[in-house]
Amino acid sequence: MTKFMVVGAGMSGLLAAAILREDCLKVVEAQPELPNNHSALLRFRSPIVGDTLNIPFRPVQVIKAVATLGNPVADAISYSLKTNGTARLRSIITAQGATEQRWIAPPDYISAVARKVTAPIHFGEKWDGKAEGGPVISTLPMPTLMKMLNYHHEQEFRSIEGWTCTARLRDTDLCATIYIPDRNELAYRASITGDQLIVEYAFPGLSEAEARERMGHLTDYPKNARDHLHWVLSLFGMTSGAIIGKPEFKRQRYAKILPVDDDARKRFILWATEHHNIYSFGRFATWRPGLLQDDLINDLRVIQRLANGGTSYDARRA
Repeated sequence: MTKFMVVGAGMSGLLAAAILREDCLKVVEAQPELPNNHSALLRFRSPIVGDTLNIPFRPVQVIKAVATLGNPVADAISYSLKTNGTARLRSIITAQGATEQRWIAPPDYISAVARKVTAPIHFGEKWDGKAEGGPVISTLPMPTLMKMLNYHHEQEFRSIEGWTCTARLRDTDLCATIYIPDRNELAYRASITGDQLIVEYAFPGLSEAEARERMGHLTDYPKNARDHLHWVLSLFGMTSGAIIGKPEFKRQRYAKILPVDDDARKRFILWATEHHNIYSFGRFATWRPGLLQDDLINDLRVIQRLANGGTSYDARRA
């Protein structure tokens, strides 16, 4: 079987290395430790990731609703403009107050996946963009890899600056999400998973500094943050008195990514594989905004088949 080097020790890279096991030579990560930079909402549509990794996922019933502006059309359009600056139909349209089954990972999910990796993880090591001695699975964002490989393109890769706020809640064990389309409010989505509150914010068209400035007053703890979270929790019928300890605010560089031309995206993925023996893996590497962690299991199997002699053109362009 072909053995791979994996670039990036984020969620996608760790997942690839953990599943590959002895077929992963090493993982290269530029940061000095596990990035663990995913603080946004993470639920799974199926147990496939947990089953594949032998990490127990918990099945839950999730209820979703909208803090409505008054009609579903306005809700959907305003929510889309608020989160990514474009008028598109988003996940808010599925929030009808009904319950859906989802699966949630344990709180230490990132560490648990890292423990499944048998290959060495080289922290503080920058990859030079070359596949020497075997194929590479790259989880780098597509525009980053394009630049490394001097790939000429005319695509505009747009991402949205975002932030999250997380806090633990006492006497709470439920799964619920409320979408907030009102553009006068900074938060666009608030969720509770188990006993964790996750509030998400997006700033289309703003730079990192501008987004940080917008968030500035909210992160003032305790008064401003607690007042804001009191309002957020009131949407769930709760109060800020349920919060345990100090909430944590974190920047999300790629809170949202916007679609690019699909044919151009696929051409680059194919070109990187055929000319450089590099396989793109994960949402940012393949620049697929709607890609779920559940989908990555099949994507990795496709990569393994191709690296071991598969010739399916359609599979290459997936």
